[in-house]
Amino acid sequence: MTIPIPAEDPRHVPNRAVIDPSAITENTRALGTLLEEQTALMAVVKADGYGHGMLTAARAAIEGGATWLGVAHPASALALARADLDAQILTWLFEPRTARTVLPEVLSQGVDVSVGSPEMLALVSEAARQAERRARVHLKIDTGMGRNGVLPWQIREMGAAMREDEHIQVAGAWTHLTSADDPDDPATDQQVELYDSACAALADEVGPIPLQHLANSAATLTRPDLHRDLVRTGIAMYGYPPVPTDVPLRPAMTLTSRLALVKEVGEGHSIGYGRIRSTDRRTRLGLVPIGYADGLHRAASDQCHLVVRTDSGDHRAPQVGRISMDQIVIDLGPDSDARAGDQVFVFGDAGGDPNGPAASTAEDWARAAGTISYEVLTSVSGRVSREVR
Repeated sequence: MTIPIPAEDPRHVPNRAVIDPSAITENTRALGTLLEEQTALMAVVKADGYGHGMLTAARAAIEGGATWLGVAHPASALALARADLDAQILTWLFEPRTARTVLPEVLSQGVDVSVGSPEMLALVSEAARQAERRARVHLKIDTGMGRNGVLPWQIREMGAAMREDEHIQVAGAWTHLTSADDPDDPATDQQVELYDSACAALADEVGPIPLQHLANSAATLTRPDLHRDLVRTGIAMYGYPPVPTDVPLRPAMTLTSRLALVKEVGEGHSIGYGRIRSTDRRTRLGLVPIGYADGLHRAASDQCHLVVRTDSGDHRAPQVGRISMDQIVIDLGPDSDARAGDQVFVFGDAGGDPNGPAASTAEDWARAAGTISYEVLTSVSGRVSREVR
């Protein structure tokens, strides 16, 4: 017998990921201005909406003009379908057990599915037979990512199999770009060439392909020639463009906590595991009850700044020493008026004086940890409550 462990009551936990749906809506709308009228926008809301909450992100993106929603797992697609949202849904990642359990209901809800192998096609066909409904299938083509997708030489065989299967309707063909965040990398054009030739071969077998899509956030921002019938925007929709851009995008998540204690220490006082930092003067240290179990990356230790809201205003303070599992230390400075209970902004929009100090961004934390903003956002753990503005 499995006994569930009660979740922490969010009313008693100081850490919050504050989500601003209007930012997602405005970002989606701004991305939509880049598209021609015939090109649709898919809001990628996988990984629980990149940590922002899948349904919150989906509704906000639809309000901003998205007409498609994309998720990796069929269970996520089913949750979206049950929410009765005004958008078509695509899901693309499943293994046999999941397929046999979930796909029949997913298909009965009218969700599009991707297949990337003959075996996946067989699973979808069987699920469609059980659902008594033709499956709308997007064929995934591996043009260099090496993950999901059929290889170009398999296209004609797959096309013939789909054409001859009464339970399958070809709805689209797609691929995933490996290096679109580097506009100078020739790999993107090489992939496009492979994709176009594969689509031509597929069309020979099944006729015109209703939807061709290959542009992610980076290609949406930099390669209008790759917009085709549909673009799939993920990270940019949440306010973190993967390439430099003039498109106005703002982060939708702000991570906050509160000071647990403040104390004065002398010069030369060591801080944290490994004693990688010692004070260089008399100062006041603040303890913040958030750590790597909440999603902060230990590799980012001693490199980012937070904002503390005190009675005298907002003040920027560096995180010092190693990030621990449940806590970090910040250097408030010798003259700080901060006290226990004051609000702390770890990253995102503090929402105070527009000319005041700014906290580090998720991108700053990513650079400090040697990773990407995608990982920072999706790493914010389940014990951090989501609060929708």
